Amino acid sequence: MSTQLDGTRELAGAGGGVQVCRRALHGLTRQVILIVAALLFARAAGAIVENLVVAAHDGHLGDWFRYLFVSFAMLFLMAIPMLIGVTATANLGPQRGLPRFAALAAAVVLSSLAGLLLRVAVWEWLGTGAGRIPLDVFLKYLWPRYALLCGMLTIASEFYRREVASIEAMQRAELEKAALEREMTEARLQSLQAQIEPHFLFNTLANVRRLYDQSHDAGARMLENLMRYLEVALPRMRENTTTLERDSELVEAFLRVQQVRMGPRLAFSVDIPATLRSQPVPPMMLLTLVENAVKHGLNPSLSGGRVRVAARREEEQLILSVADTGVGFAPGSGGGTGLANIRARLAAQFGDRADLGLENNELGGVTATLMLPIAGGAAAR
Repeated sequence: MSTQLDGTRELAGAGGGVQVCRRALHGLTRQVILIVAALLFARAAGAIVENLVVAAHDGHLGDWFRYLFVSFAMLFLMAIPMLIGVTATANLGPQRGLPRFAALAAAVVLSSLAGLLLRVAVWEWLGTGAGRIPLDVFLKYLWPRYALLCGMLTIASEFYRREVASIEAMQRAELEKAALEREMTEARLQSLQAQIEPHFLFNTLANVRRLYDQSHDAGARMLENLMRYLEVALPRMRENTTTLERDSELVEAFLRVQQVRMGPRLAFSVDIPATLRSQPVPPMMLLTLVENAVKHGLNPSLSGGRVRVAARREEEQLILSVADTGVGFAPGSGGGTGLANIRARLAAQFGDRADLGLENNELGGVTATLMLPIAGGAAAR
């Protein structure tokens, strides 16, 4: 048991060490290494490019390329401790203020020294002769030069890191703002939709009571139709979206209820193509337009009239129309609470991509036209 526990602790320690290493080297990606390698190669080539013509003329071009490769390899070897030291300090050390500046400065000085000593050691080991250069020459001239170069790259990296952090903070703020606006919009839509429910139900129940006073049998039939309607309508009143098919079912159920009350004074038709029935629409809007047509268009007329509900597609818009042959409306009136509610919901949900229009028909009555953005460009025409 003790051996197993010791093994578990070793695995946990190894896993923790791996996590620390990953965190320390975070940001030291393949792209960063390739960029540093490209800069070092340009530095090595720039130092001996003036000798290229002479080497080509003397037939020593191969020696020139070998020297270029060795110089680049030595520079890259020096850069390894610098990259690791500065990156680890940036990730694990202080993250702001003077302590971060001091930690990065110490990392630049020490890692450049480590890289320089590594280069000297490798030259000595390879026996290239370059190792015979006195160490004090490296420390007095080469160390400050490469420490300065490492420091400049670290400063550039810090500016880049701060810019990236600033951009990420702005993006997070934008996402949070968009999420807050979306939540506010949804809450507003639910509030607006909630206004429709009691408005519709109270009107319908008032009609049932009035019809009962006039004819008990007719009131019973209307109440039965109303119950069937509510079985369909109530589960959907709190939905954020529905389909045109479901909304048309509500409209037909509502009109059947109204037919019991109005008798031959109400005729209706619902013309919705099968290709558009699956289109998502805001719930209760079409029903509100139909209720408005019956209440303000047909009820005031002694002869009643007809309500025609239709849908069509025009380019990338879904056009829903409710036309009645009632008394019409006064120019410039714009409708009542139900229509104002629809306009508010359209503005909150679709902005300027949706609209509600009203116009008097030439032969009497009103046509209400609801224009919604089509869902999915692949929908059938």
